[in-house]
Amino acid sequence: MRGRRTGSFAHWILAAALAGVVAGCQAGASFDPAAPCTADARLPGAFPELERLVPTKLGGVSATQVDSGRNCTSSSLTTYAAHGISELRYAGATWDKGGGDATVIAIMATPASQPILRQEWVEEFYRAGALASTKTENVNATRPTIDGTVVYRLETLNDLSLQTLLVWSENGMGGIHVVIVATQVEPGASRNEHDSRVAEALAASKAVPG
Repeated sequence: MRGRRTGSFAHWILAAALAGVVAGCQAGASFDPAAPCTADARLPGAFPELERLVPTKLGGVSATQVDSGRNCTSSSLTTYAAHGISELRYAGATWDKGGGDATVIAIMATPASQPILRQEWVEEFYRAGALASTKTENVNATRPTIDGTVVYRLETLNDLSLQTLLVWSENGMGGIHVVIVATQVEPGASRNEHDSRVAEALAASKAVPG
């Protein structure tokens, strides 16, 4: 199964991890980050102040992709809209190892015109998305301490992909950090290796100067 790519990675990791970024959203030269937000869009360098807050290397390996963007449609904001948010900005770095194994390290924030983003709202977004998906099972939320940092940890099995999400922040408000690690479930796959990747990604996120 190593060579099998599942649709769950693109849907849950890229769509949910980057707050609703999906194929077909605006990208490229047509996206003007300074213009009013009328459609979901992302582009490398769109919001450099956010991109500086995500690492570009993980274990000495450069990210497959680093970009940033914003979401303002009801289909991407979902639970955020109930808290008065009509525009959510993010930056993310992705390490795609192939075969369904990948890591995303992201940061999310709201512009000055919006309510300050709270960690519990980000937790709510991911929890609701996992519970609503018809492909997720064994959804489990905990709040462990990893390397001295208390994190919100959401874990699920999604279409033969073990996916672990961490959400954390310095003070519970403002820029909210997100780590997601996906490991394809197959013979020989190591749970310890998966957990080591989760800890490594958290450490890399924490090491970026704020």
